[in-house]
Amino acid sequence: MVKLEFVHAAFSGWFDRTMAEHKAGDKPYAVSPPSRRGGHVGVEISLLNDVAHERFAEATQRSSEVRLGNQKRLTDRPHLVQRASWRELARPTGDREWTLHLLTPTTFRSGPRSSPLPSVETVIAGLRRAWNLWCDEPDLIPLPQDPRDPAYRRVWVSDLALTSTVTELTIGRTSGARSAVHLSGCTGSMTFRADDDLTAAWAGPLLRLAEYCGVGSMRAKGFGVAELETRGSRSMPDDWPVVV
Repeated sequence: MVKLEFVHAAFSGWFDRTMAEHKAGDKPYAVSPPSRRGGHVGVEISLLNDVAHERFAEATQRSSEVRLGNQKRLTDRPHLVQRASWRELARPTGDREWTLHLLTPTTFRSGPRSSPLPSVETVIAGLRRAWNLWCDEPDLIPLPQDPRDPAYRRVWVSDLALTSTVTELTIGRTSGARSAVHLSGCTGSMTFRADDDLTAAWAGPLLRLAEYCGVGSMRAKGFGVAELETRGSRSMPDDWPVVV
C-alpha cells in the first residue's frame, strides 16, 4: 500500500526549499494520492504560482527516482491534465449552481482537532485565502475581503451526499518524533447555489479554483482533491481512491 505520507515525502521536496516552506499551512501546490487515468498510474500535482511552476519544471526535466515507503519508482514525463489562467477562472459563465465532488478524504483542522463536516464558511474561506495568496491579480473578481461580510451568506448548500471517513496518517512532530494520527474527513458531493449574479461573479471563480488547490486541510498530502460539475459536465479520473 502506498500511504499518503509516502507520496508527500516523495514530491514535497520538489517544492519546499526551506523549513518555513515545509511547515507552511498554505502551499502553492497540491498533490493527489495515486490514481489511474488513461491506463496510467500516477499522482496529480496542481501548481498555483510561478515559483511552483519553475520548481516543477526543474524537477521533471528528466526522469528521476522517487521513494514510496520501501519502494522506488522512476517518474515518467509529466502529462498536462488541465490548465487555466487566473483570468480564465475569473471569467463570468452565467452559472449560479455548482456541484463540488470531494474525491479524496477532505478534512477541516483546528489545532489538534479534525472534522469531517464542511460548511459554506469553511470551504469558501479556504478558497478565498488561496485566491488572495496566489492570484497575481486578486481584484479580478468582486471578492468581499471581510470574512464577516453578509455577502458570504448569499452562497448556500442546496444538496449534499457525504460519507464520513477516518484516515490514519503518520506525521512528524516538532521534537523530531513521528506518530500516527487519525483524521476525520468526508468524501462525496455538495451543491452550492448563489442568490444573485453579483454573488455568482466571485463564488464561481472560487469554486472553479477548488479543482486546482483542493478543499480543506492537508492538501499537499492528498486530502481534499476536488472536481467541479456545472450542469452535467464532468470528467473524473478512471479510478480515484476513497481511503488510502
